[in-house]
Amino acid sequence: MKKTKPVALFLGRFQPFHKGHLAALKWIAARSGKVLVVIGSAEKENEPKNPFSEKERERMIRAQLLAAGLSRKCTLASVTDINDNEKWVAHVDKSVPRYDIAYSNNSLVKRLMKSAGKKVSAVPFFRKGTFNATKIRGRMKKGTVWRDRVPKKVGEMLGKIKAEERMRKL
Repeated sequence: MKKTKPVALFLGRFQPFHKGHLAALKWIAARSGKVLVVIGSAEKENEPKNPFSEKERERMIRAQLLAAGLSRKCTLASVTDINDNEKWVAHVDKSVPRYDIAYSNNSLVKRLMKSAGKKVSAVPFFRKGTFNATKIRGRMKKGTVWRDRVPKKVGEMLGKIKAEERMRKL
């Protein structure tokens, strides 16, 4: 009997979705039957650390999933912050479809998921020093080169919404 591949959860703020996220998603997708791509801190926007809205992040990820041939394998969902570590995993579970394994490199996410009895695995980093959302936002604010750090479709969308201008205003 053939073993079915697990449903994976991949949660991030994706502020913005960059090439490191795409590499991680491809790695996860190769090991999974389905991937739940979950936009975290969904309620946050127009802040220096969270400049893009849930809808903007969803559009950039959907466009890139389609371009990368991953749209059939991936389902997008979102989850808001509740600022209560003890209830966080239950909150995530109520907000997304069932999953078998959570993939994360965030130490708090891994600890909370493991404490709740969830299977958790790390994802290999893909040039972490280069593909880092904080650094990309900083580059946008300064007006230095950043487009080479995000997938093409994401860069196009960020250009349309004037992301550099927004970062300078925040």
